Amino acid sequence: MNLLKSLLVIPSHLWFSIVGVLGVGFLIGFHELGHFLFAKLFHVRTPSFSIGFGPKLISKQIGHTTFSLSAIPLGGYVEVAGMAEIAQGEQKEAESTAGDSFAVKPYWQRFLILFGGIFFNLLFAYAAITALLMLGAPPSGMLSKNQTPIIHHIADTDTPAAQADLRAGDEITQVNDVLIHGDIELLKEQLALHPNETVTLTIQRDEQLETIPVTLGSRLDETTNKEVGILGVFFASEPLPRMSFLPALKKSFEITNASIVVIAKSFGNMFSKRDLSNVGGPLSVISQTIKGAQQGWKIFLLLLAIISINLAVLNLLPLPILDGGQILFTTIEAIIRRPLPLKIREYIHMASWFLILGLMLYLTIKDIGIFKWLGFGK
Repeated sequence: MNLLKSLLVIPSHLWFSIVGVLGVGFLIGFHELGHFLFAKLFHVRTPSFSIGFGPKLISKQIGHTTFSLSAIPLGGYVEVAGMAEIAQGEQKEAESTAGDSFAVKPYWQRFLILFGGIFFNLLFAYAAITALLMLGAPPSGMLSKNQTPIIHHIADTDTPAAQADLRAGDEITQVNDVLIHGDIELLKEQLALHPNETVTLTIQRDEQLETIPVTLGSRLDETTNKEVGILGVFFASEPLPRMSFLPALKKSFEITNASIVVIAKSFGNMFSKRDLSNVGGPLSVISQTIKGAQQGWKIFLLLLAIISINLAVLNLLPLPILDGGQILFTTIEAIIRRPLPLKIREYIHMASWFLILGLMLYLTIKDIGIFKWLGFGK
């Protein structure tokens, strides 16, 4: 019977995994669609539009563009005539100076073509959050109001909460000798005071009070620049009532813009303070997306919106292999009125690739947990 149950669970996990990967692939494709449509808007030739890597599943010529879909939909690329991108595969028209090439268009059009992917990622986030607010926000601190000290779900299997066997539905009533009285802010303040320390939590579970010792984790508070204690849970929230379109759109802009600021600060700390504690790698992104799919379509859509905002902010970084770097190069060339020497561009591109690939490798190893297994880190 247990074997039969296990076999029945496998298709479900496989389904959610497929949905999660397709969700990330959709965001990448939507980003590239932004570049593509802005290029078409300004009559710039786009020889190819490719999503994914690995064996090609579909390839079809439509107009002047060859559209391709590969087996693993975790990557994407739009070839734009007259715009050379180093290490982006075969580019037959990269050096084109014809009238329908990127190279001869005015600066403002080139800027918008390059910014198109970022714009589409933000557009998706605004639209998704607006839709969620109109349909009824899921139980999330990002969209909902009035969080309670009741655990909605555990963040991950290796969090302090999971290690202490805390469960969804547990209400935290006391931290050490401090009574919470249903005050979520007081609870968070008390947890923050004890980074990497063992605290005693009093919880109400099934109408019974239980006392559980928990060794908290820690993270860097960007406001105070100090370590604070974390439990590793998401707390339940009272959902916002459904909104009509205009109030939902306004609220969506507020939520998305606030998220942009928070994510930008995290990326800033990654470089200025070498703090990668709040940064996840590719495996983490896919894993969280799969978990979002398992929690229902509203949480899944919200998670895709968050990832889309992250992609937008990431692509603003002034690295030549990202949109921000391409915009920087284009701006410099517009100011000096000549293209940058090819060798200089190649050296900067290669250095950027090594930086990004090294970072992705480190974050992937961190996601797998090899550093913890070897005894490094907290």
